[in-house]
Amino acid sequence: MTEQNAAIIHEFLIESFENLSGISEEITQYEKDHSNSELLNSIYRKVHTLKGSSSFLSFKILESVTHHAENILDMIREGEMEMDSDIIDILLETFDACLEMLKNIEANGTEGENKYSDLNARLLKVESNESIDDGLRKKFEEQKISETSDLPALNIKLEVMNETKLQNKSSSEELALVTQNQNASESVKTEVVKLATEDVLEKKPEVKKAETKKVDLKTEEPKKVISLTDSVVRVNVQLLDKIMNVVGELVLNRNQILQYANISDSPDLTRLAQQLNVITTDLQTDIMTTRMQPVGTVLTKFERIVRDLSREQGKSIKLTISGKETELDKTLLEAIRDPMTHLVRNSVDHGIEDSSRRLENGKSEDGHIHIKSYHEGGQVTIEISDDGNGINPEVILAKAISKNLVSKEKGATLSERQILNLIFTPGFSTAEQVTNISGRGVGMDVVKSNIEKIGGSVDVHSVVGNGTTFKLKIPLTLAIVPALVVRSSGETFAIPQINLVELVRIENEGNENHIEKLLESEFFRLRGELIPVFRLGESLKLLDKDEVVEDINEDCVNIVILNAEGQFYGLIVDHVLDTEEIVVKPLSRKLKDLNLFGGATIMGDGSVALIVDALGFFNSVDSGASARTDEHDFLEEKEQIKNGETQEILLTQLGDSRDYGIPLCLVNRLEEFPLKDIEWTGDQPLVRYGNQPMLLINLEECLELEGTSSLLSEEKDITVACIVTKVRGSYFGLVVKEIKDIAFSESDVNEEMSDRDGIMGTIFINGKTVSLLDVHKVIDSKKRSKNIASNNLSVLLVDDSPLHQRVQKEIITELGYCVTTACDGVDGMQKFSEMPDLKLIVTDIEMPNLNGWEFIKKVRETNPNIPVIGISSRITSKDEERGERNGFNCFIDKSNQEKMTEAILNCVG
Repeated sequence: MTEQNAAIIHEFLIESFENLSGISEEITQYEKDHSNSELLNSIYRKVHTLKGSSSFLSFKILESVTHHAENILDMIREGEMEMDSDIIDILLETFDACLEMLKNIEANGTEGENKYSDLNARLLKVESNESIDDGLRKKFEEQKISETSDLPALNIKLEVMNETKLQNKSSSEELALVTQNQNASESVKTEVVKLATEDVLEKKPEVKKAETKKVDLKTEEPKKVISLTDSVVRVNVQLLDKIMNVVGELVLNRNQILQYANISDSPDLTRLAQQLNVITTDLQTDIMTTRMQPVGTVLTKFERIVRDLSREQGKSIKLTISGKETELDKTLLEAIRDPMTHLVRNSVDHGIEDSSRRLENGKSEDGHIHIKSYHEGGQVTIEISDDGNGINPEVILAKAISKNLVSKEKGATLSERQILNLIFTPGFSTAEQVTNISGRGVGMDVVKSNIEKIGGSVDVHSVVGNGTTFKLKIPLTLAIVPALVVRSSGETFAIPQINLVELVRIENEGNENHIEKLLESEFFRLRGELIPVFRLGESLKLLDKDEVVEDINEDCVNIVILNAEGQFYGLIVDHVLDTEEIVVKPLSRKLKDLNLFGGATIMGDGSVALIVDALGFFNSVDSGASARTDEHDFLEEKEQIKNGETQEILLTQLGDSRDYGIPLCLVNRLEEFPLKDIEWTGDQPLVRYGNQPMLLINLEECLELEGTSSLLSEEKDITVACIVTKVRGSYFGLVVKEIKDIAFSESDVNEEMSDRDGIMGTIFINGKTVSLLDVHKVIDSKKRSKNIASNNLSVLLVDDSPLHQRVQKEIITELGYCVTTACDGVDGMQKFSEMPDLKLIVTDIEMPNLNGWEFIKKVRETNPNIPVIGISSRITSKDEERGERNGFNCFIDKSNQEKMTEAILNCVG
């Protein structure tokens, strides 16, 4: 039995035991009052549910018995039959039999050996309006005694024996009569057979003597098994909501006590506060778990919707659902039911073409809709995708302009993603809009608003002719959420961590150079990409800086990077305080139009903090300049592409007190380890990293440098600075004296200036020459072998940056492929023409002579099927959309080694 089937049967047993628990009382009550039609209908519904469920799960005996009982109850409801005591008796017997079968299913997964053929025959007679004859009635009464009697087993034995003695039957016939009683429960049947056998032994002393030893053997008492009905209790959702609210207040109180304990000198208070914290956290986790339900309870409903709509429209559509076991808060499940129904209906109505058109377009006759749910980033993501027409952005934009929802000038600046999002604009869709090309608009504004009300988001992605995917991102729960607490202009705010990407701290030295201005808007360059930034205090028109001087930290700039439905931006705040779990309190109805905030919470000191709504805030304060960044492309970016690509370098210092650089794309984490935690195996230092030992590399020794590594320090209380990198699937720690800064360089690596193994070359940073470490060679010098198995597949790597080319080549080579490199698009086309067995192309975008966009165009003219991966250090949503239109299989940030590896394996295997 699979886990899924086991879960279904588990739910079936809970429901069935609950239905049968009071059905005997209900039917006896109805016997007293035949006018209570509602009671009869209740009994009928329970039997009907039991019959349907048993039929679905292929419990044939149970299905047969309940089917006849259902027919009898239906005839009574319709007035075709009068209820009498005989019918009541046989129905009660039927329900006892059902209960017995359910217990067998719970115990061993089957209905038991009893076929209940006699019971079915008598039910059929009643169903046919025939009277129960005396013989059957007498046998029925005997069965009732054996099934329902609460007397001890000895009384059962005496009754059976007395009756058989009056009929002058032999002992063997007595035993046969007992064992043939098909309606007795298994436990009673076993007891009766045992007692009857003992009676036979009493008549035959010699047999009894021989068998006495067996009877006297000690037997283990059966273990007490808790039944399913005793282990499950159904609770009203309103009660769970009330408990959740109480737990929320407890969390607030816990936060206040913890804050007070932190400033108190009482160790007892600190200890008790920590215990309260643990207990509250456990209670909060448990109560949230009770509210969780699998999304399959909603998703499976769409099987019927898709079937009915497809038959109605004469389409052949197959629906597949994955991730039914993903759990979500019950309140949120109810909230997403209607929006999802609308999206599924649109996929059937306007997404999937009819069979004839699909065949004309070279597709299969059957359309496919796939619903997929999974956990991602602390929330639940649900994707609804189809392989239909897709949405034509040109048609969408033309319709929006014609309805004056967007100006022609504004429309010309919109990206494809922004155009697709126009379908969510209120008033966009009309009856004329429901076409096979650009339907999908009716009520989409309601879908988006309903999802956003629960703190979720909706994203749409579509390829004309290939289909559309709607992605819903939904928080796990609304009541208690983790948040980052910040302060700006003397006020405290909470930002849900679900929108938090990272925190950036810029030290005072030249910090204004990091904030760039364009068209009266501010931007911050985050790893080569410009993102808009807003000053929280100024955006909300709070107190002037002069009035809250004591709250401003002049030594640094704190930027909170947020993600609002794919739009990244930064909030400049005065202080980043802490992260904590907050209880979301809704705002007053009078503030319902204020979309800057998603609610409020009570902090540990009793003050109220507003919860920033990442998307609402951005839509409110963004003047539109951020959308024009793609339009202008920043002249400096174009100049950068012309002069060479910006390379991010981590600056470090080793034991010889000189500066060395490591490509930032090779750095996974920066760590500090206490020297006392480092262990040695021979002359090799190791440290526990996660759940595995990690090799530490003494760079001074590998590079034969002067100076002493911190690994060999005699001061045991110091910490060792370590750069963690991942090479060939293993983590390594590069030990340095000091981690200094992250710098940018537009100069190429001068490989001729490498004076030793382990140094890639030199590079200019801030007017100084810095030696660049060759991380792969350093690691190879400490490993006995590379263990790279070649699969003889050829890959062409096109990149004008020697540094990135070297790094990417190592990544691809580690996967076992044969790599050929090219320095630009022209060189790449030459190598491409000379490699008939080429399996994959990896190309940079910003290159001289022939850039990546022109290169892919020429490649597709020659070979439309070869996989091509685009890489860049600056990727925007517009680049991704353009890349897909131009024929790239995927677009990857070249600094992300794991994504690069995953993309290569997906394309080639």
